[in-house]
Amino acid sequence: MDIQTNLKLFQELISCSHKLYLWSYTPDLTLLHTNCPEEMIDGNSFFMINQSEQLLKYAQNGHHPFVMDSFLNILWIADFEWEEDRLQKIHIIGPTFSGRNSYQKLKEKLDQHNLSVQAKLAVLKQLDEIPILPTNLLFQYAIMLHYCITGEKISSQDLQYPAMLQEEDSPEDIRNISDEHRGIWASEQMLVQMFREGNPNYKDALEKSSSLSSGVKFDAGDSLRHSKNNLIVLLTLCSRAAIEGGLSPSISYTLCDYYTQRCEDAGTISETTNLCRTMLEDYMQRVRQARVNSAISKTVQNCCDYISVHVNEKLSIEFLSQRAGYTEYYFSRKFKQETGYSISEYIKREKIRKAQTLLSSTNMSILEISNELSFSSRSYFSDTFQKITGQSPGGYRKKNMKI
Repeated sequence: MDIQTNLKLFQELISCSHKLYLWSYTPDLTLLHTNCPEEMIDGNSFFMINQSEQLLKYAQNGHHPFVMDSFLNILWIADFEWEEDRLQKIHIIGPTFSGRNSYQKLKEKLDQHNLSVQAKLAVLKQLDEIPILPTNLLFQYAIMLHYCITGEKISSQDLQYPAMLQEEDSPEDIRNISDEHRGIWASEQMLVQMFREGNPNYKDALEKSSSLSSGVKFDAGDSLRHSKNNLIVLLTLCSRAAIEGGLSPSISYTLCDYYTQRCEDAGTISETTNLCRTMLEDYMQRVRQARVNSAISKTVQNCCDYISVHVNEKLSIEFLSQRAGYTEYYFSRKFKQETGYSISEYIKREKIRKAQTLLSSTNMSILEISNELSFSSRSYFSDTFQKITGQSPGGYRKKNMKI
């Protein structure tokens, strides 16, 4: 097949799952063809402000896909159709967001440009049409696009990016090394080791590490942002140490995603501080439980891990038994022999454990928590909570609220 036939097939395949448009330009960026709706073409031109100069500079001899992003964190990837030593066309896929962007933040960035009210409203409307794709998926599409154009197989390591602005100092020429960094490595390793071991005395190591450093040396111009950056760094360290300590990777990564989102949603430093305490204690308890359960068979442990990750869902003994590859009767007996709990009781306890975290660290109502954890009713949730903890949900929250 020729290049145009390849591109048409590529375009049709992508459109099956995403509104990701293909643009074909002349070497001087005159638009030849696109499958983008006509009413969005002008908006795309606005989003690509300041991209054309870098793109044309790279296109003079570039042969691998070129990643572009705008001031609104919108991404495109360009690739190049050459005939011998002459550039014939530039093909671009995009635009796409790599993550969810705050509407207010986008509006603030647009305010920095002298747009009329009508133009600004039109741009904001078009933003709603831009798909959100993980960058790794966008990069895979770029690899496919390159193959359609050139027949060459490449990897994501071959993708090219705009050159960074040169700075006076480079990482290799650091003259001022802060004394504050001395001793941090040792105290950090002590903290990480405690999480590997499930050592409840981790708070002492954390306090020592905090006394040596106030966190990442980066002036974000915002104390809340600085607090969030530090929490995310600590979360990353602890989540990996927890895996080394025996916690299931699927649980650890799911928790990492959960607490990262909670961190980003926090509106005050007090919230991030309390979230940090909740996060550390949650990881520590789970590592300790995983080490205690080390004698449990792999089949039962996989079931426990699945329950923990999917605790918000309605789980049945039938489903879990089928997933394990056993009959309900045999697996139920095996599970209780190894854990000391029936499957249904274990599920309830995991749900209540999650409920305790939500009650102590969020403003969710008791009804919202009940619904979040897939209980059939608020009253059934309250009865189950009382039976397992000896307290009502409201009473537990009053004693343990951390925000």
